Amino acid sequence: MQATQQLPLKDIHLPDAVSWWPPALGYWLLLLLIILIFSTVFIIFEIRQRSRIKKTALTEFKKIKQSYQQNPDDKTLVNALATLLRRAAISSYPRTDCASLTGKAWLSWLDKQLKQTPGFSDGPGYLLLEFNYSNASHANDVQQLLSLSENWLKKLPACKADGVKK
Repeated sequence: MQATQQLPLKDIHLPDAVSWWPPALGYWLLLLLIILIFSTVFIIFEIRQRSRIKKTALTEFKKIKQSYQQNPDDKTLVNALATLLRRAAISSYPRTDCASLTGKAWLSWLDKQLKQTPGFSDGPGYLLLEFNYSNASHANDVQQLLSLSENWLKKLPACKADGVKK
């Protein structure tokens, strides 16, 4: 008998294991969708937070105004408005823009945010600086300051101007 001749066959080669990188297109799309969802939720949260700050400031203004109507004390009113405007500014704008401002620079900054004729630096807003040191009657200016402050609070932005978070 003839010896069986061996065939020149090689071992079976299995394919390499499937690599985890790079992911398939579906995983990239899922990652993009997750990023979009989180960023949308974050933006909506920030806008609602800013509108909540504005709503809270206006509510506080109404309380101050009602308190003034019940007990007309000009000094208390002016001090309360100064405090409210400062708190609203620091909450709505970058802290570096407004927190350190005092005097005429503060009033000019308030006018700049209002974007209309200067009412703080050249109008009744001067009471925020000078009322405690003056003996003159400012009844008409106090009423104008009330309306000017309310107008400024109504124009608070929904988002911070440069997007910087505190």
